[in-house]
Amino acid sequence: MRTLKRPLSFVPLIALAAILLGLPTSVAFGDDDRREFRARFLGVNETPSVSTEATASLSVRINGSGDTATIDYTLTFSGLRAAVTQAHIHFGQARVLGGIMVFLCGTATNPGPAGTPTCPQSGTVSRTLTAADVVGPANQGIAAGQMGRVIDAIRAGAAYGNVHSTMFPGGETRGQLRTARD
Repeated sequence: MRTLKRPLSFVPLIALAAILLGLPTSVAFGDDDRREFRARFLGVNETPSVSTEATASLSVRINGSGDTATIDYTLTFSGLRAAVTQAHIHFGQARVLGGIMVFLCGTATNPGPAGTPTCPQSGTVSRTLTAADVVGPANQGIAAGQMGRVIDAIRAGAAYGNVHSTMFPGGETRGQLRTARD
């Protein structure tokens, strides 16, 4: 009887290991491991869709957590049909318009908050965002400075980037942020 108890004592540990191995990493160990996100922008992703040759890509890396976190990003775009005006990350799921959370770049006409880089007509912009760069959208529950809520939106799949132009002031090309491994 004693030899039978020893092997049975490992059953709960084996069951726990099987459960943890079967769960996605983000569920088993928390969301903090999801730090890398990417988006591919196309005009058809805009709401409503836009006919354009413009494309863009956005890569995002989250550093830290909560309102003290930072976000490193690189935005590359080309092919706009008109002069670029600005680029942002918005709070909204796919095919839904959402308010601006942070500026990626701006122009003399649409500069963005202090420290926002100037958009090239075509090319790459990189920067590190802090809580001071978060502008809202307050009417969607994200107040200025709430970087933690921006990160929550990105991790939930409820954030998209887009590049605006004078021909398409609502956005010429758009992409939903997804985990880099998707």
